[in-house]
Amino acid sequence: MASSGRRRYYLAMTRKTNSVPGIRDVAKLAGVSVATASRVIAKADYPVAKVTRERVIEAARTLGFVRNAMARGLSRSRSESVGVIVPALHAYYAAMIEGIDEAASRQGLTILLGLSRGDEAKREHLVTEFLERRVDGLLICAGADDHLPGRTPAEMPVPTVLIGQQPNPGFPIVVTDNVAAGHEVAKHLWSLGHRAFAYLAPDSGWHDFQDRQVGVAAFLRETGENYKLDVLDGIYSEADAFSRVAEALDGGLAATAVIASTDRHALGAMAALSDAGRRVPDAVAVVGFDNYLTSQYLRPALTSMHMPAGEMGRLGLETLAAAIAGHQVPMRSELRATLVARGSSVPSP
Repeated sequence: MASSGRRRYYLAMTRKTNSVPGIRDVAKLAGVSVATASRVIAKADYPVAKVTRERVIEAARTLGFVRNAMARGLSRSRSESVGVIVPALHAYYAAMIEGIDEAASRQGLTILLGLSRGDEAKREHLVTEFLERRVDGLLICAGADDHLPGRTPAEMPVPTVLIGQQPNPGFPIVVTDNVAAGHEVAKHLWSLGHRAFAYLAPDSGWHDFQDRQVGVAAFLRETGENYKLDVLDGIYSEADAFSRVAEALDGGLAATAVIASTDRHALGAMAALSDAGRRVPDAVAVVGFDNYLTSQYLRPALTSMHMPAGEMGRLGLETLAAAIAGHQVPMRSELRATLVARGSSVPSP
């Protein structure tokens, strides 16, 4: 009875003052120190007597200090959160994050977002930090920081899913078939009569971009006819694309079709072509990948391969949620890109 009366007193006091209960209130109601209450709530496996743990959890619930995800975490040793690591925040990854967030909301999960900025050490630091925050799982998206294998499944204490082509073996992975996407772009331009191509690529760390280039080259070889393919590499930004294409044009680049590994690079290429008096698409066709929302509003509107970044994010999170729940999940899920033909690609002059 005393316990029940004390509980009613604290609840009444909370309603009257409309205050948010703190850890000191929890400790007082549970009859433990503030340090003990804090550690029990923060860490499900904190070594403390079972009766003490139960008193702290009950006090926290009574006061409303712990609710929703935190309450479930205390009772099930789950944080109801997942760590998501992306290399950048441009339009492609923004769409992916939106898909992840939509799926996480449906699953009742909170996402913690980390930005690796294409740095391998930063990625590993984020993995460690998320694990210290007791996330239930990790979602690691491909970028320039994945050219070397990271941790193995045996080294990961929580379920982990990869998005985008990466060399890490043994984890479930969600990818888009970038080789097929590159193949489709080359086929499209070939059907328009183009035989001289320039491919804009970053360095070898970006596996998705490498695969797109592989697909382009594969189709051209399959034709069995004469063609020319110039690869302009080392391109990471619109500015890089602009300067590399301008330099190549000054050097006599004769391509009638430019294939940019992403729409961002296509923007720089189109600016360089315009400055050089090479009209798009009359003199040179330009095609990109990723189909950014803004690409349709360029003039001419940019032909692009639509890469299902949002769907990859949703599927990646759903796969991770299933793994966290203990279900068997597919080791590889592969989506297809689709060509969106617009005004920047027309028959070869």
